Amino acid sequence: MSKLWLSLNVLVLVMIGCYFIFERNDPMEEMETSPVVAKEPHTIELKLEKKYIDGKTEVEETTTKISSMEDFWSQYQQWTLVEQKQGYIHFKQDVDDISPYLKTYGYFGIDDGVLTIFEGVPVHEEVIQSFYHIDTNELESHLLEDLEDGIKIKTKEDYQQVIETFRTYQISEPVNS
Repeated sequence: MSKLWLSLNVLVLVMIGCYFIFERNDPMEEMETSPVVAKEPHTIELKLEKKYIDGKTEVEETTTKISSMEDFWSQYQQWTLVEQKQGYIHFKQDVDDISPYLKTYGYFGIDDGVLTIFEGVPVHEEVIQSFYHIDTNELESHLLEDLEDGIKIKTKEDYQQVIETFRTYQISEPVNS
């Protein structure tokens, strides 16, 4: 029985000792006396690469300051991380639309029987992209006239509709350009 009392007394003394040790090292008390130092924003080189369905790629390179990594990552959650190293991050995004460049300058036309996108109206303008040969003998006259005059590309729907409309008149494999 005396061993039991002795064990209980030792246990009580250990508990009292622990209480005083932890009471004197209160983390809240230490926080109150510690000076708060704000971190300065971290500056990185940022590369943003957008690829559009018409094959055009736009690249923006900039320097940015990051004050909150959580906010930074949430801002680019729709992007794919390509590369990350000290002071540099490269993101890529596939955009389900035609490029702003094509919306501004793009015209469908015909060049030596090939469905082509031109920078500007097809007369003496630079070729942006070529698709496939068209059987111009099978084309309805108004479709051929439309291509010769140039069909303005304003939207993704315009782009897809023209490609599909003239696909029925395709006579060979796609042209790489």
